[in-house]
This record gives sequence, structure tokens and C-alpha cells, in this order.
Amino acid sequence: MRLSSSTLVAPIPGSAQVLLVQPLTGQAALVAAEDAAALRALDRGGPLPASLPEETLRAAAFVVESDDDDRALLARARADFEKEAARAPTQLIVVPSFGCNLACTYCYQEVFDPSAATLMRPEAVEAFFAYVDANHAAETPRPYVTLFGGEPLRDTPAHHERIGHFLRSAGERGLSLAFVTNGHDLEAFLPALAAGPVKEVQVTLDGPRKVHDARRPHASGRGTFDRIVAGIDALVRARIPVNLRVVADRQNLPALPELAELADAKGWLELPASRFKTQVGRNYELFGCASRQRREDLFDRVELWAHYLELAEAHPVLRRFHRPRFHGIGHLSDTGELPAPNFDACPAAKKEWAFGPDGSLYGCTATVGHPAHMLGRYYPVVSRDEAAIARWRSRSTLTIPGCAGCASAPVCGGGCGAIAWDREGTPLAPDCRPVVELYGLGARYYGLDT
Repeated sequence: MRLSSSTLVAPIPGSAQVLLVQPLTGQAALVAAEDAAALRALDRGGPLPASLPEETLRAAAFVVESDDDDRALLARARADFEKEAARAPTQLIVVPSFGCNLACTYCYQEVFDPSAATLMRPEAVEAFFAYVDANHAAETPRPYVTLFGGEPLRDTPAHHERIGHFLRSAGERGLSLAFVTNGHDLEAFLPALAAGPVKEVQVTLDGPRKVHDARRPHASGRGTFDRIVAGIDALVRARIPVNLRVVADRQNLPALPELAELADAKGWLELPASRFKTQVGRNYELFGCASRQRREDLFDRVELWAHYLELAEAHPVLRRFHRPRFHGIGHLSDTGELPAPNFDACPAAKKEWAFGPDGSLYGCTATVGHPAHMLGRYYPVVSRDEAAIARWRSRSTLTIPGCAGCASAPVCGGGCGAIAWDREGTPLAPDCRPVVELYGLGARYYGLDT
């Protein structure tokens, strides 16, 4: 008997207990640190601690007898993952233009071709929906369309026409639309959005007024905070689901409690998750560091959530503002169950596609607009680089050599293929995630050891 090769042992900061997680069976347990050490020593002939029932350990697959047992666990979990993945809808991301009315200090798209700032032609909109009809119409569940940028919601006659075109064409096909917007011109589009079909609107607000305006000013230099807050209020009144995003680094994270207090005062935190939710995204380098961004301001993943945990302990309103996932520990806290294993964290060319304003085709949000990642065209003619698409589609922890034998692979999923490509020149490389450390932070954040 030995510890399974996929059992993760996560120390909990400030606690004498550790969290055992077997992601292939979805089981988790708290044990004393000395008992966890004894489990690690089983394969060297050490004894099983009397405090740990062997039957329970075996049932949860924390321990196994052989490599064959581990392989059988992996095969069953992989089959379950394939079924779960098939139930996820495909996201079709469209960039009407890479042009933007803001001048954010950390924009990763600033290196893109300036000519891409032009607005998608009406014929390209028609070509996009023709492509959807030909390639995605039969999918179950139905795909959904996300309008991204640049900035898709700019208060100009041409932008209103294109957004109306998307809303009408999506509605005719029974597709819902999501929007990723900076929120500056939201109120001008409210009548169209309220008429639907709108799945949600993601809006970025990076902190209270002073902090946000320093990071996300208008191209003219004016502040944008007040207009964005007014737009969020308008969405809430119209009962359009809001996904409030914060892009976090060392510059703005300390001010997050003040933003959370604002959201609380607005009544946003009283809304059900179906109408208002939040995400805290780490500011990071994708294809290089933005010209006005300092690398030393960026957190790694553990630093971000360790700092967030400390802030939340000092400012309880943050616990109502955002519930971090911590690789499924939030779900465990809410439901008593861990989420299914994730053997593939990269949806590119599988459950995600992206469409540039010039008719170019890409695999995902991160790569859209990057010439090296173009996978074909949907306009003016349809063409696909099937060899390149096959490379992205083949990516999973079972095909990435660097993931072989990694206990965290069924949780990490290999990370982001675009980041892996940027580092290694191929999507078949890992973008490793600090799963064990985040498990420990999550267990402390959600008080699992109390």
C-alpha cells in the first residue's frame, strides 16, 4: 500500500493540519501533518497511522496497491472528463475592432497592427454567421457568441449598426451574446442590450475612482470611473447579468476593499449570482510587458491569492465581493464536493474559437489578433490550417510531455496554451499552476480546518 501518485498533500498556512486531495475521485480530507508524513512514507515500508482508517483511505483512493491501480483511476477519470467536456458550450469570440477608446496602462494589445483598429465590415458579420451555420449549427449544447475587443461598445453610428447586426443575427439563430466591454459607453447601448439576446456583460472596474482612473483612463486622459459605474447601475436596473472584473496587481489590490464597499453600498452584492458576479484576474505578461507596466508590480498566482486572503481577513466585505475558486476549493466549501478533474485547461480550437475583424480565424481569446496564431480565415473566403488546428486540439495533459507523471496535472490541466507557446514555441508545453499551494490557501480562506 502506498500514497496514490495523484494524491496531493497541501499544507494549510497557519494550521497543524494538511489537506489531502485525490482529484481523480473528487475526495478531500483533513489530516494531521504528522499523519500526512506517514502516508508519504508508506512506500518505504512505514506503518499506517492508527488514526487513519485504511478502508476510508482505500475507498477515496488516497492510497493504492500498485501502478495498475493508479492507471485504472486515471482511465476512469479521463472518461468522466470527456463526458463533462462534451456538455460545455462552445464560445465563439468575435472582435469587431481592435480599436479602443481607453488608454489602459497594461494593454497587451498595444503591439498589434494599428490597421486592426478599423471596424469589421457588414459583409464580414454576415460571413461570420455563415461560418457558424456551416460549422457550429448542429452543436449541442448551443454555442454562444462573445463580442470582445479592443472595445466592441463604442458610441458611434457604425458601432451601433454592427452591434444591432450581431444581436439580430444571433437572435434569429437562437444564440445568446455576451459582451466584454470597458463600460465607458454602456448606457448608449442599453436599449439594444435590454432587447437581447444577452447572456451577460463583463465590465472591468479596477478599484475606487482614483485608482481606476489612473489605470484605465479615456484616450483623452479623462477619468472613466463614474461613467462605468453608471453603466453598471443601468445594467442592474435592466436586469442584464453583470460580470464585474478586476485586473489585479500590486498597484491596485490594496484598494480592493474600498471597491467592495462601493459595490455593497450600491446593492450589487445583494443580487443573486445569476445577475451579478465578480472575477479577480491577475495582471500578467501575455506576449510581453506593456510599455507602461512594470514587471515588479505583477503578482504570481500564489502571491495574488495570499495577499487577497490577508486583505479578506482584515476586510470581511471582500468575502462577499468575491469567492475565489482556489482550483475547486471554493466549490468544495459551497457543495461539499470537488469539481471533476480537468485534463485540459486550454479550450483553443475545441470549445473556443476567435474571429478577427479582418476575417482571420484563431483558437482563443488570448491569441486573437496575433499573426503567429492565425488558424485560417472565415472571410472573404473560408480556409483553415488543419495541421495547426490539430496541434492545438491535441493539447492536453496526456499529450504534453512535461505533464507526464505530474500529480497536479488533473487539476492544472496544463495551463494556458498561448503562454506555453510564448515560452516554448509550441502549445505542447506546460503552463504550470501552483495547485498544492493554492489548495492550502483555499483551505485557510474557507476555514476548512476549523
